[in-house]
Amino acid sequence: MRTDSTRSARQGRSAHEIAHGRNYEHYHEEDQPRYVISVAAQILGVHPQTLRLYEREGLVEPKRTGGHIRLYSERDIEKVRSVMRLTNDLGVNLAGAEAILYMRERMLELHLEMERVRSEMNAMLDELRRELDV
Repeated sequence: MRTDSTRSARQGRSAHEIAHGRNYEHYHEEDQPRYVISVAAQILGVHPQTLRLYEREGLVEPKRTGGHIRLYSERDIEKVRSVMRLTNDLGVNLAGAEAILYMRERMLELHLEMERVRSEMNAMLDELRRELDV
């Protein structure tokens, strides 16, 4: 038998959101908290304790409900998958994985900043060309 909470959970709402009316619609789709720790662990094929360790190490930061229940987003799941690839496949320790993930995130931020500056420069060049009638 399907209940309203089952239907809502399939639509991306957690049991806590349903019970407490919490709305995560302001989050980007990938960042919406969806999975309790047991479900996230099952998706990833790890023990929930592994996710708690990754959280203690600062590798992942799931959102918390008012009752302090961890809720993992799709982005959190992908981040844990990245940590697992680094540690299991490449033999990197957790400190190294943290450094690599930080550097990757920083590179992406710098790339976005570079694109923004490039766009501003192109706009300035276009304006100068119009002023000079070139």
